Amino acid sequence: MRMKKQKLVVVITTFDLDALRVSVPPLRRLRRKFTLVIYNDNPTRRLSRRDIWKMGWRGPMYIINSENNVGEFESRIRAIEFIAENKIDADWIMFADDDDVLIDIGVPDVANNAFAVVQNATILSDSHVDMFKINPSWANGADVGKTGPHFEITGTMIRATIMFEFATVVRSVMSQIAGVIGSCRYRIPFGALMWNMLNCVVKIRHPELAPIYMNRTNYISIKLARPHEKYGISTISGIASIRATNIAAKKIYKLVEIAAAQNLVADGQ
Repeated sequence: MRMKKQKLVVVITTFDLDALRVSVPPLRRLRRKFTLVIYNDNPTRRLSRRDIWKMGWRGPMYIINSENNVGEFESRIRAIEFIAENKIDADWIMFADDDDVLIDIGVPDVANNAFAVVQNATILSDSHVDMFKINPSWANGADVGKTGPHFEITGTMIRATIMFEFATVVRSVMSQIAGVIGSCRYRIPFGALMWNMLNCVVKIRHPELAPIYMNRTNYISIKLARPHEKYGISTISGIASIRATNIAAKKIYKLVEIAAAQNLVADGQ
């Protein structure tokens, strides 16, 4: 019996469009077809299909140009909503940052109770020279950087149906979440935050589901720029920063827990 081919959508959110020169060109080396969705959160610069073609991408593509700057978190939720509203064919969705590199997008054959596939990421933070060494063979391990399980929304394959449900839950409390994010002086690690939020929603609404881990590297996380240069906000490290971001995260998790439970009752599940 022939297995159904799993369709994948890769979402890249961006503000600094020049950073796409890091993430987009390597996509053409990936050995399977997928749909690319790019959310441009910079209202002062319009991104066109021609711009992406010049970077080497020739596959199916959607570009969303935001009319105002909404931030990393909202951009990702809007991208999910766009995929759902436009009925883009997707079994799995994966996020990537505009200055990181995907080196493998093979969709494994997993059981129906697996809602996500967590893989490894190699973090490059020491030398810019390491960027020129990135290649698909790193999927089996790299001699540079630090490699380990990547518990973040980026680089993780997530079932599209779960992502759509997650976006619906988050949207119901988005104004409150935005308030928490706006009140924090430090940059919140949105990749890890969204992954934990997603697990929170799934635990409440689909306790029979669980993520699985595959010991293979599919994501290269590039951490060579200083945080304040990359994000343009205060990112003072230390106990104060950790305490502040933890408090903000707990407030957001609580909002999501309440919303997930309320929607569960509303849906009659």
